[in-house]
Amino acid sequence: MTAATTRKATKNQGPASVDAADDYMAWLGASPTPFHAVAQTVARLKAAGFVERSLAQGLATQPGERLYLVHPDGKSLIALVIGERSPVHTGYAIVGAHTDSPDLRLRLNPLSQSAGVVQWNTQFHGGLIRRSWLDRPLALAGAVYETLRTRDGKPRFHELTGLPVVTRRLVHVAEPLAVIPDLAIHMDREKNDKGAINPQTQLNAIFGTGDEIPKALAQLAARSGVDFEAIDGFDLHLVPYTPPQRVGVDGSLILGARHDDLAMVYAGLQGLLGSVARDPAPVRTRVAAFFDAEETGSLTSSGAASSFLRDVLVRVAARHPATAAGDDAVQALNQSFCISADMAHAMHPNYPDMHDKQHAPRINAGVVVKANANDRYATTGASATTFVALCEAAGVPVQDFVVRQDMACGTTIGPITAAQLAAQVVDVGCPMWAMHSAAETLGARDLQGMIDVMQVFYSGRA
Repeated sequence: MTAATTRKATKNQGPASVDAADDYMAWLGASPTPFHAVAQTVARLKAAGFVERSLAQGLATQPGERLYLVHPDGKSLIALVIGERSPVHTGYAIVGAHTDSPDLRLRLNPLSQSAGVVQWNTQFHGGLIRRSWLDRPLALAGAVYETLRTRDGKPRFHELTGLPVVTRRLVHVAEPLAVIPDLAIHMDREKNDKGAINPQTQLNAIFGTGDEIPKALAQLAARSGVDFEAIDGFDLHLVPYTPPQRVGVDGSLILGARHDDLAMVYAGLQGLLGSVARDPAPVRTRVAAFFDAEETGSLTSSGAASSFLRDVLVRVAARHPATAAGDDAVQALNQSFCISADMAHAMHPNYPDMHDKQHAPRINAGVVVKANANDRYATTGASATTFVALCEAAGVPVQDFVVRQDMACGTTIGPITAAQLAAQVVDVGCPMWAMHSAAETLGARDLQGMIDVMQVFYSGRA
């Protein structure tokens, strides 16, 4: 135990490589929504030899097999590298993170006219910093849905489920399509002292001038290739148009949207892929689980509080060729170890009093272990010790975060996963500034450090 904020690793004490930062920024820029984050992850998994399986299929597996399952809603994913031994005896090595970020999404009736402009009416997802969305160019991304129809125009029904057949298509109109203008200070002299933003009336985006909605939609269709008047449904987001970028005189900072929590999805993915390249035939089954809806409580069909992960793990354990006839597949769960990876609050130079001085992580000074006595994080003394040892093996410094005792603490998928699996879980993350802003800041060296730790965790050796 130490009073210092940073626990030093025992090797590789020089600056970590920042080679991952540029690759991460390209991946992040192509992942404006959970749908796209999953699609980008799938592309990398396929390139590494992973094969898609469906929840509707049996999950019989062979050692060394690489597979992934995308939840039917398209926003959550589980990838596995099957180990030589049965998970009943080894448990699983799991990294969990989430694909959603606080953002603005279109309401069911999204278009309106006011003051000579056409507006998109928004609703907010999660605890976003509202003012950070003002006066910045916004793009459009998400998914659109169409009902398949017969020749006479009636909905086509699935022969097994008896439900109408619906298709989903991803959309990313990466252009500055909208803006939410702030009010001039001349009209609100108290805005610097108060400045509250009403999300019902003050977060609606200007889509174009004029008062003809059909004309505006026709212009959008011409620029996007999507006839938005012909679709039958949508899950559409407004997203910051500005791409991620390196900042700082040394280029050591990454400024961009959605670091919380796509940086940890990326780190988990790259750690898994790196471990496969290094050791393609593991003893223990490796799992990456990336969930939607963490920012709103995880209570969805594909969130961490759903049965998605537990069902897959039990089914894989039951069908593993090394599982004996009398083995109970549920035994695999509480023998597992899970790294719940979600971003952490870095010490802010302009607000130093917001941190406990003994638990104030710094940017580019190492990955962070997060603990909370009220179980808002799942970290225990045992799971923290295990993670610190992994960092030591990877040569990555470790920092500690405990929220000030006079402040409320956020939470993660960690406690939910611990409750679902009865497994050991540790909550960790990379330190960042402006969490839940439309433009967050992450350290490039910390990102590389987390990737290195994930790879050691999956490989089971330094």
